[in-house]
Amino acid sequence: MPGLERIGVQSRFILLMLLVSLGSILAIGLIGYRAARTAITHAVQNHLQSVRYSKTQGLLAMLEALRDQVISVSDGKMATEGMVNFKQAYRGLEGESLDADQEQSLKDRYERWYLPEVARHLGGTPVTEQYLPLDPRQRYLQYHYGVADGAAEAADGHGAPEPAGTGDDSLYRIAHDALQERIARIAAMFGYEDFLLIDDDTLEVVYSLRKRPDFATSLRNGPYSSSNLARAAEALSRARDRDAFKVVDTELYRPALGKPVGFVVSPIFNGPEMIGILALEFPVDRIVRLLTGNYQWEREGMGQTGECYVVGPDFTMRSRSRFMWEDREAFIAGLRTSPLTASVVDQIERQDTVLNQLPVRTISTEQALRGREGLTTLADYRGVPVLSSYGPLDLDSLRWAVVAEMDVEEAYRPIHEYARRAILAATALAIGTTLLALVSSWLLVRPLKQLSAAARRIGAGETAVSVDLRTRDEFGELARVFNVMAENLRRQRTELEEKARENQELLLNILPASAVELRRDGDEKATRQFADVTVLVAEFGGLDGPAGLGNDSRAMGLVGDLIAACDEAADRCGVEKVRAVGAMYLAVCGLSVSRPDHAARSLLFARELARIVAAFNREHGAPLTLAAGVNSGPVVGGVVGRHKFLYDLWGDTVAIASRLAAGGRDGIHVTKPVHDRLSDLYAFVGPTAVELRGQGTVQTWRLERPTEA
Repeated sequence: MPGLERIGVQSRFILLMLLVSLGSILAIGLIGYRAARTAITHAVQNHLQSVRYSKTQGLLAMLEALRDQVISVSDGKMATEGMVNFKQAYRGLEGESLDADQEQSLKDRYERWYLPEVARHLGGTPVTEQYLPLDPRQRYLQYHYGVADGAAEAADGHGAPEPAGTGDDSLYRIAHDALQERIARIAAMFGYEDFLLIDDDTLEVVYSLRKRPDFATSLRNGPYSSSNLARAAEALSRARDRDAFKVVDTELYRPALGKPVGFVVSPIFNGPEMIGILALEFPVDRIVRLLTGNYQWEREGMGQTGECYVVGPDFTMRSRSRFMWEDREAFIAGLRTSPLTASVVDQIERQDTVLNQLPVRTISTEQALRGREGLTTLADYRGVPVLSSYGPLDLDSLRWAVVAEMDVEEAYRPIHEYARRAILAATALAIGTTLLALVSSWLLVRPLKQLSAAARRIGAGETAVSVDLRTRDEFGELARVFNVMAENLRRQRTELEEKARENQELLLNILPASAVELRRDGDEKATRQFADVTVLVAEFGGLDGPAGLGNDSRAMGLVGDLIAACDEAADRCGVEKVRAVGAMYLAVCGLSVSRPDHAARSLLFARELARIVAAFNREHGAPLTLAAGVNSGPVVGGVVGRHKFLYDLWGDTVAIASRLAAGGRDGIHVTKPVHDRLSDLYAFVGPTAVELRGQGTVQTWRLERPTEA
């Protein structure tokens, strides 16, 4: 593989282990992820299918129960006798009419209550003449039994009907009083919102429990002839079949002020003769509660976004939307940003319901209304991707689409959580594998690295090199051969270095390092100029006084100790000793090693000398004094002699420092170059003009408290 030869053995081993382990982890992870995705997907799909099927069966059972009830009631004596009596009483109103005040009162009721409510709920501008009955009998009944006595205001589909007909003394009043309470009890018992008796010949509503504005109107040519109820009644009147019935799809029913209303209708027979039609308004809220689990979606296992709803053949909802129920404002705001027209959204907002208004034309609803079942993924009526289970609901001529859906994000959330955990586990395994590979490769490559490191040390000049490998494999044998070779090289190197060290020591004993470099270069007469160094000249007073150091041998020993202490201080401060002759000590900083802080180091060394002298006097009771001169500037250094060597410095910088030390003034004295560099760090006394032989007048400063740390 190109470039692989440039990778180390350990890296290759780690790479190999990582590739093998990560490949295995990846393969197992993919297999597990796909298996989990399939299992979770099937679980979600099966749950949606189960919910949709159970809701379909429950809704079908409810509608079938309504069918059975309407057939049972229509075959009963109450419906038969009531239909006969109400038809006869209705026809007996021929010639009845309202006076002018009653006519105006009826019209006012339409204009002041009914039509404004219709406009508020359904929009538009309804015209009174389009809704006010034309037949005098119809207006008569609406006045006495509906609007006139306030029944219309209570006939909104939720309240109990008001007592009606108090101003009527016709046969209709007798028939009405005989059946009203019985019908009201039956309606309350079975949950019917309204109970209508319709003439099979004229399709006139001869009786209504709620006395809504459809009471006493003709469903054939009256204001509500285009309603679903009118079409179903027309179909039954033509069929004239005792066993016929119809479930009337819900619609925004104007007599109910635009609220969604549905009916089940059945013919009424008196013996072999069809005498009328019974229409029972079934409770839409019962359907809604069934589909929503009484608005407890999560308790039914639908999570946070799942719902089951019904769509009619006009592709509008027949049940409530979960999202409008849970957050109405956000739902309406979302609809306003959708492709829906503003009028539809306004209508939904006015009615506070999506029933028979919200369009849901998706693949699911289209397929279900064609009688097909299935499961698919699509964008729902909110535009959100969902997992959708769909199927039809068929009863008589009614077909609805039942759809159970859940957001894809929530449906696949367990898969994503599994993937996240799998990635974390794979990462942990990869890290563990990497650590294992590192340890294994380290154990494998360690002998090679030891041999390689030992070879580099030998190449760098080390001699005492050996490899401690006690294994009996090939690495151990190679280590033993290497150690023998290293020992031979060390022995030869030691002999050569011993001779070189003897020569070097001889030179270093008499010359500074810079002088040794000049000698190493082979130029015995060479000198070197140094542009900026600091020279220190120290004069120790009291070394030869009568009350000084005692006899000559003791004095020599003490002077040797003093000079040794000065040498140690010079090494600590980074200062080079040039020579020490008698009571004079010459040192320089920045000569062999370039030091930007050579002035500071030299002054630090001078303070060390002062401390050494003070300690020496305390320990030995000696009266030694220190006079030091410190000066910075250029110097010339070189080796003097051909056979016996001496290194020395020349120049005004050395001369001024020497004369400052030899002037008989105790303390540490510095020149202007030193003072300018260190005035911020040390306290000086001065300046003092000093006349130096051969140098003229020189300004000097004395260091305050030189022995303080």
